[in-house]
Amino acid sequence: MPKLILYWILAGLFTLNLARAGTDTNDIVIIVGKNRALDSVTSAELQKIFRAEKRKGSDGLRYVIVMRETGAEERARILSQLYGMGEDDYAKYFLQAAFAGLVQAAPKELSSGGAMRQFVAGTPGAIGYLNVSELDDSVKPLKIDGKAAGDPDYKLKAK
Repeated sequence: MPKLILYWILAGLFTLNLARAGTDTNDIVIIVGKNRALDSVTSAELQKIFRAEKRKGSDGLRYVIVMRETGAEERARILSQLYGMGEDDYAKYFLQAAFAGLVQAAPKELSSGGAMRQFVAGTPGAIGYLNVSELDDSVKPLKIDGKAAGDPDYKLKAK
């Protein structure tokens, strides 16, 4: 029972800190495994990673791109704000890249934020995304262009 009470207190403090920082719980954060050396990326670098144009990080780990399944609101925002594409263009992009031998397959698709967190936490090199509200300490959020979720010019801010 004491662990449950501690959990609720910590969850409340986390939510309070997000509110104080001006973080919209619908902001999207890019996540990697918590032990990964990567802390920050540029917008251009992030786009190259998610388009499978940049295959490895500076730590030598091969990126494993993870997306939410078709129809997820977070996926639509990532496609729009990060890829600059819609579903059809995204599918066409990865089909052409696979045909040209640039990628073996399109990014792995997962059905929920929890599945995304679990996969990224347990897969070396994995990179994905979550709503800020789904973030926990099993994964590490990346800064984009030196900005964290909640900062005024954060790249993946909720609209």
